[in-house]
Amino acid sequence: MQDPVPTSLCKLGRSLQDPSPTDPEPWQEKERRLRDRLRRILPIDVHRPDPLGAPLRPPADALLSAFCLEAVSPDRAAFARALAHVGSLLRPGGHALLLGALGESFYLAGAARLPVVPLAEDDVRTALTGAGFALRDFRSYAMPPALRTGVDDVDGVFFAHAQKPLEA
Repeated sequence: MQDPVPTSLCKLGRSLQDPSPTDPEPWQEKERRLRDRLRRILPIDVHRPDPLGAPLRPPADALLSAFCLEAVSPDRAAFARALAHVGSLLRPGGHALLLGALGESFYLAGAARLPVVPLAEDDVRTALTGAGFALRDFRSYAMPPALRTGVDDVDGVFFAHAQKPLEA
C-alpha cells in the first residue's frame, strides 16, 4: 500500500494555490515528483530530545510539520522544546517548513475534543529563533468566517520557512 502523505501534501498544496497559467501542473504530477525525491517518512516523538530514538544519519535536508507541533504540545514551552528537538534532526543549512494553527485551543476528532496550545505569531517566531533557526519567510492568514466549520476554534493559519545555520 502506498503511503498517503505525499498525495495529501500535493492535493493540499494545489488547493492552496491560485490557478495560474504559469503553474498549470496538476497535483498528480507534483505527487509523482515528490515520491521520486522522498526517501522515507519516519515516526517521531517530538517531546524526546532524541525524537527518533537514535540520531538521524545522515541528518535531514528538510523537515515538514503541518498542524502537528501545536496539536501535541500542552503549552508554549513544550511547543518550543518540540521545535528544538525536531530541529536537531536537520543538517547545518537544512530547512524547516511549518504550517500550523493560530489561536486554536481545540479541535474535534469525532466525539473527542482534543486540546491544542493556542499560538500567536510571536510564539512561533520566538520558538524558531530560540531553537537556533534563521527565519526566512513567515506568513499568516486570518481564517475567513466561511471556512469556520465548527470542528475547531482556529483564528488563522501560519506558514514559516526557517533554516538551520551553516556551521562556521
